[in-house]
Amino acid sequence: MSQSATLYRISNDTFRQLETSADRPQFEISSAKNYTTFQGSFMGLEYILSKGQDISTTEIINEIFNPKKSLGGQDIEKLSLEEQMEFYENGGVIYYLDTTTISKLNNLLDTFSEADIQTKYDANELNDNGIYPAVWHNDNSPDQAYNKRHIIEDFKELKTIINQAREDNDYIFVFVG
Repeated sequence: MSQSATLYRISNDTFRQLETSADRPQFEISSAKNYTTFQGSFMGLEYILSKGQDISTTEIINEIFNPKKSLGGQDIEKLSLEEQMEFYENGGVIYYLDTTTISKLNNLLDTFSEADIQTKYDANELNDNGIYPAVWHNDNSPDQAYNKRHIIEDFKELKTIINQAREDNDYIFVFVG
């Protein structure tokens, strides 16, 4: 099984309920408006989107799958590394993209086209730089993953969920594992 990143679109009301919860936030997947999973490709997508960008643009791109904000993590810094991992794995910390970040991401993603992604995709470069899963290739058959077709499909999915969240003033919870 490969690493994946899942983005869950959450209504503003649901987010506020979790944010004000006295206990650890307990996210029920059924409360998500929709979601998208990037199976094994999210690091490649992040790399390609960051390619040739300035530092401030790269920082916002990195937030897609590594948000800086979280719910339930107020005391996490006081825990040992082992306890932090257990807290995260048990859903005690939920990383999220807020509406301002989503708006910035939407504006940024609108500057990219599928042709840009096609041009920036280089299987050898991804593998040489150790971009997970380091088995990128150029066979774009529909039954193959980790190729240009896969990246372009995921790029379209990313643009869609970010745009929907921006339009509805939603939050996005990010789970990577």
